[in-house]
Amino acid sequence: MEPNYDLLNIAIGTIPFLCYFAGICIRKVVLPGPDSPPLSHQLLIGIPMSLAIVCPFIPILKSSLGDFSALGITLGVIIEHGMLINETATNRLKKLGQNLQKTT
Repeated sequence: MEPNYDLLNIAIGTIPFLCYFAGICIRKVVLPGPDSPPLSHQLLIGIPMSLAIVCPFIPILKSSLGDFSALGITLGVIIEHGMLINETATNRLKKLGQNLQKTT
């Protein structure tokens, strides 16, 4: 019987994005910063950022499917990017928006 490549392609396309957004939620719930923006703002900023961050990892993820340790490290790096980069970018965009409102 031939393997079902459709399910594998769907999993490769969705699991990294779910890991990225899980990293956002972990950071907000477990380790919030002192000036942490709301979760809804972080999730909305996370949509375009996830495309820029996760898409380069997809070929690496696809090549590491046979090796569980490489797969785990790749998904862990994606979660870490969701935890660290997203909150910093959201804070900087928030401050930039406040500075633009003050000047106009």
